[in-house]
Amino acid sequence: MKRALLLIAALALGCLGLPTHAHKPSDSYLTLAVDGEKIAGQWDIALRDLDFALGLDANQDGDITWGEVKAKHADIAAYALSRLRLGPASAPCPAQITEQLIDNHSDGAYAVLRFAATCAAAPKTLTVDYRLFFDLDPQHRGLIRLVYEGATRAGILSAGQPEQKFTLTEMSRWAQFVDYGKEGVWHIWTGFDHILFLLSLLLPAVLVRSRVRGWHWEPAGSFGPPSGTY
Repeated sequence: MKRALLLIAALALGCLGLPTHAHKPSDSYLTLAVDGEKIAGQWDIALRDLDFALGLDANQDGDITWGEVKAKHADIAAYALSRLRLGPASAPCPAQITEQLIDNHSDGAYAVLRFAATCAAAPKTLTVDYRLFFDLDPQHRGLIRLVYEGATRAGILSAGQPEQKFTLTEMSRWAQFVDYGKEGVWHIWTGFDHILFLLSLLLPAVLVRSRVRGWHWEPAGSFGPPSGTY
């Protein structure tokens, strides 16, 4: 038991020494609101990913300015929309960018693409086919949030599962709860920073600081409060 606890602690402490920039995977955030045959969308894409794909940093000074992003607006719109399909392949819902902005997330600046799409008829099932950056980074993921008549569904699009179908008539509060639970667990499991956070919470439960033979960390004898000579 003590060896297992020491192994957990050693792994956690070793991970804490890794570079901080290695913990954040490449994600984009796609929100779709369906209203009849109309779809309003917002797509947040990290500038660092777009720079890798399109070369936004024109002067190569390591600082992407608004002017450099604005100069690439047409390229960004064409690149993104060519890798997203709403609706079935036989009858896609064409989308057009209506606005491009910049927003700051916890891990850096993101391009914000607002767009509108129109389907031939109000869809009962919405197919989302997502191919952004998979050719450059197979670990990239698209985190999708779909809103329809007050209900919300969530999903993760990846290189292994680039397409999802959402049955709009089956959307409910319960389905929303299940989605957030399932995707939340997966996001924590695949997020290096989240795993470190959980390990940091576990460390006090498995280690105690002892003054016997000098102050040092020792495996806890139990999960209860420390006692005795500690």
